[in-house]
Amino acid sequence: MKVFVTGSTGFVGRYVVAELKARGHTPVLLVRPGSEAKLPNLEGVKLVPGDVNQPDQYIRALSEVDAVIHLVGIIREFASRGITFDIMHYQATRNITRAAIDSGVRRFIHMSANGAGPQGVSDYQITKWRAEELVMNSRLKWTVFRPSMIFGDSHGLPEFTSQLADVIRHAPWLPIFGGGKYRMDPIAVEDVARCFVAALENQRTVGRAYCLGGGNPTRFSEIAQTIGKAMGKPRTRTISVPFWLVLPVARAMEGFPFFPITSDQLLMLRQGNICARLDYMDVFDITPIPFTYRTMGYLKT
Repeated sequence: MKVFVTGSTGFVGRYVVAELKARGHTPVLLVRPGSEAKLPNLEGVKLVPGDVNQPDQYIRALSEVDAVIHLVGIIREFASRGITFDIMHYQATRNITRAAIDSGVRRFIHMSANGAGPQGVSDYQITKWRAEELVMNSRLKWTVFRPSMIFGDSHGLPEFTSQLADVIRHAPWLPIFGGGKYRMDPIAVEDVARCFVAALENQRTVGRAYCLGGGNPTRFSEIAQTIGKAMGKPRTRTISVPFWLVLPVARAMEGFPFFPITSDQLLMLRQGNICARLDYMDVFDITPIPFTYRTMGYLKT
């Protein structure tokens, strides 16, 4: 099967491309010109230079594929550079779905996020939901995935365990916002990639949305200790920072790229990130890689 992939140079995208090749598919990758170097292995793939919001640049390539896996997304906005949740989530999905339909492609696998909804606590969640609505109300044979926090070896790309490990490595204390009582359900990037690729030929998944979590909801304070242990630290020193204190600072500073967290991210963190249902395990016959210090050897210092 020839599969058109957006967002292939990102953390999840690299694993999806590798899984496609491992299962005998041909990845056709939409890549911004100059971003080819971000891909670790170009053997067996076809590159299509272009921007997801410029369908005229890739609509011809879509006419030659069997399916689309749409992974484009951002975790923070930089409005001055034209990088916003509306542009990269909603508008990008609108453009790729329309182009897929116009090109005769019917199978469409879409990456959303756990917590997406019209009443989301953040613009990230709301625009993810709006994008879902476009996909679900289209004529496409769609499958939507809503991952919780994704962990794994990012090879230098943004990923939450590596980012926390970097703080633990260089700061005397790791800030834990609000005491860390909110729960997360991290899922391994390898399992996410397996689900996306396995869904391509599984007719049971058409018209279905799946939350992806590891099946072991854990308080954030415990997650921090697990990451520290993976680094070889028996105990990570932490300091609790109240949300009421850090939120106004984040709102004032989030426009600066060097500031590490945004108000959107803090609101979602406080909400927690656990899945109501995990039926994907039976559908795809997956036993998730557990979130333990033993499965995060990439954090060793």
